[in-house]
Amino acid sequence: MAYVVKMPKLGLEMKSGELSAWLVSEGDEVTEGEPIAEIESEKTTAEIDAKEDGVLRRVVLAEGESTAPGGALAIVAGADEDISQLEADAGVGEGGDESAGTDDAVADSGATETTETAAATGDASSVTKQGSSGSDGASGNGEVRASPRAKRLADDLGVDLTAVEGTGPQGAITESDVEAAADSATPAETDDAGATVAAAEKRVFAPPSARRLARELGVDIAAVEGTGQNGRITESDVRAAGGASAAATDSAAAGDDATDATAASEPVETERPLSGMRRTIADRLGESYREAVHVTVDRRADAEELLAAANAADDALGVDVSITDVLLLALSASLDEHPAFNATFEDGVHRLHGEHNVCVAVDIDEGLIAPVVRDVASLSLAELAETRAEVTQRALSGDFTMDDLSGGTFTVSNLGVLGVESFDPVINPPQVAILGVNTIRREAVPTDDGDVTVRRVISFSLSFDHRIVDGADAARMLGTLVEHVENPWSLVIAAGGR
Repeated sequence: MAYVVKMPKLGLEMKSGELSAWLVSEGDEVTEGEPIAEIESEKTTAEIDAKEDGVLRRVVLAEGESTAPGGALAIVAGADEDISQLEADAGVGEGGDESAGTDDAVADSGATETTETAAATGDASSVTKQGSSGSDGASGNGEVRASPRAKRLADDLGVDLTAVEGTGPQGAITESDVEAAADSATPAETDDAGATVAAAEKRVFAPPSARRLARELGVDIAAVEGTGQNGRITESDVRAAGGASAAATDSAAAGDDATDATAASEPVETERPLSGMRRTIADRLGESYREAVHVTVDRRADAEELLAAANAADDALGVDVSITDVLLLALSASLDEHPAFNATFEDGVHRLHGEHNVCVAVDIDEGLIAPVVRDVASLSLAELAETRAEVTQRALSGDFTMDDLSGGTFTVSNLGVLGVESFDPVINPPQVAILGVNTIRREAVPTDDGDVTVRRVISFSLSFDHRIVDGADAARMLGTLVEHVENPWSLVIAAGGR
């Protein structure tokens, strides 16, 4: 069955998705259930699987381009199936068939269409070459039908498309055809212009994160040996290759003269384009700062009982319980008493949510993401610790999905583990508040009898949208949290027995 491959909607907050990589080429056969493309959106990456067996007849969205959910990415159909209606539905005209249908008009005018004209009219599937002769890969009036990636590869490898036999739909030249043509050329063989034809490059299967890392480390992704599933290149493969390259470079540099060493020490300016995920983070935080009225209040709390309760629960429950888990219990109890903070604000509506779906910020290579621990109030302490550990591990390993990132009602960001003593966390829209957790410090604290003792102290920074809640409300919310942090035992005992 023929169909249009569309950009999926990965979560309610998704506005657009970027086509990171095509895993198959135009003209290639695809198999139901196997991945054909990778996309990136809203702080995550995902693969798109083929819905049916068929042929990738036409690529609509090129790598690096974006479209809204539901936007057309490609057309899959049988090798000889008519896709004109699907092309019209996708807003791309009739592609190669459209060009073939205009042969008579072109012949009558005696004119040939240039690549630039074809691009300007939206006909990206065909290129007309001045003075070229017909072949199996070209129509009688000199039009060469080739996929966009095949054209780019032909330019890279110096392959003359008019001399390539097309095996794709309606004789279109595919990337595989170009590779085969390059493979058939000997190292000394040259094209009509006298340029040496390069050897074909192998196809590279790597996720966007591995490709970005390769660019950052200066690693040739095509030279990396993949150890992942079906030979896919992982970030570890890229790092290993980067380490080997660095070692080789260091060895070569050891033999350089002083002039080379001086030149190498000169600072070099580099540009680092934002990835799709980094752009999403920038857009959302910019939106938050432009629209929300940020105010942050700070308060300290004695951390001795918090630490003792976490250690006791860790020993008693047989699972790894951290102070973060006990903090989540204290936060959930505080949100019960101050529900205006467990809320979102969209389209002028302040919506108070029943479940405490708490986002816990995690630092990964691409930026800060916040997977959701759902319905914290209903979980036992053991379940809470296990769930938080699972979503954190999925985030760190890159196995998270949009389900992990969607539906949060409040966010916790802990920079205390990095030694931060105070910061102003930015609200994660459409939520109305976020809690910053700062480092635990030892401080001299006066006692009731006039002496001084050393206690461990933790501080919190609560940012809130002043359009929705007032400063006094935030102060009361933070006061309640401090009370639960300093006296967590009843919460721990109750959650431990659920």
